[in-house]
Amino acid sequence: MRSNNKFYGNSSVYLVQILILLILNTMVRTQYDVLVSIGTISTNLTFILMLIFLVKGIIDKRQFDLNLNRIYLALFLYMIVYSISYITTLQVDAFYYIQLILLFIFILESTRMNMGIMNIKLVGYIMGITVVFLFIHWIASGLSFDGFKSIFRNPNYLAVLLFCVLYFKIIAFKYSSSMEKVYIAFLIFINLILIFATNARSVLVAIGVIVVSRVVLQYYSKFFPYVFHMVIILNLLFLFIYTKIQNSHVGVYLNDLSLHFFGKPLYHDSGRSVIWEQLFQKISENPLFGYGLGTNAKDLIVTNYTAHNQFLQIIIEVGMVGFVIFIFLLYSIWKLLIKRLDSSVAVWSACFFLGILVYENFEMTLFQNNYSIAILQWMIITIGINFKNFERKID
Repeated sequence: MRSNNKFYGNSSVYLVQILILLILNTMVRTQYDVLVSIGTISTNLTFILMLIFLVKGIIDKRQFDLNLNRIYLALFLYMIVYSISYITTLQVDAFYYIQLILLFIFILESTRMNMGIMNIKLVGYIMGITVVFLFIHWIASGLSFDGFKSIFRNPNYLAVLLFCVLYFKIIAFKYSSSMEKVYIAFLIFINLILIFATNARSVLVAIGVIVVSRVVLQYYSKFFPYVFHMVIILNLLFLFIYTKIQNSHVGVYLNDLSLHFFGKPLYHDSGRSVIWEQLFQKISENPLFGYGLGTNAKDLIVTNYTAHNQFLQIIIEVGMVGFVIFIFLLYSIWKLLIKRLDSSVAVWSACFFLGILVYENFEMTLFQNNYSIAILQWMIITIGINFKNFERKID
């Protein structure tokens, strides 16, 4: 263990650079070309630095944690499946494929990183400054609660970015002094206001899942390990139920509720229900191996939209074989988080993990569709895995 601690101490400069790049990555979804270029470069640098971090660990003979074996296996199988899909379908270029493999390497290394309190607080404070600027921009823009997007292309991106930022603020709040907590509490407050201002329903649902998960852990802790299973099952059921009840009394009632509270319909002619129903038919025609890496909904059906569902997107690309490996990866991470619930960082990682999984029922942000958010989300999910031992060493 000494060699591991020495490694992380000597490599703190890599961590700081990666954490700063997390902010710059988000520029890729702004409305300005120069910022988009900066975000693209930053995202590629993030992948390269994480690869260097992994190689440095191998050179320094940093030990591989045997507790992570199932994650290693899942990622290895995932890389094989996507590599075969890339070779056999040829729908994307080599750069597209390399970026995806680098993301898998990022996930692998993020499960091994033992981030300290100061690293997480650094992210919280940097992102806090960003949120203050966004809040001032929101005020200057007229305090609108109808799809505020600031400098970004759409409000949904700003919403999920603010959602990810919220995690680091909560952790920073936990490990701060009394005076710092006042400031961070203010940052959390304006963070939530801005999320409401975006009017993004999927993020609000994800936050609701996090709150419920935290309550379940607090009062029904024995039941908490099984919440993951429930979320996965309900996510899959939701896909089918959502499409089937569209023209029923229940569907009409829910649609009216959505219009009343959010000003947006739950169903519309070109919405998810139509896309999902058509994709179900296409998936049934090639269920095992999918249609290949890079295949989108518009390649299979008449639409200008994506699948708007991470689970469906995986099945479209690599079929049920890839989907099973994906669930195995998620479950392996969940099992490790459950073992470390005596750490508040792992607790919030687990709760946000569940929230992110529910969010993926409406969007696709865990893989190549949105690398800037994917990197943030995977880091949030995995931070809690190795934080426990480091926290004890500080104590």
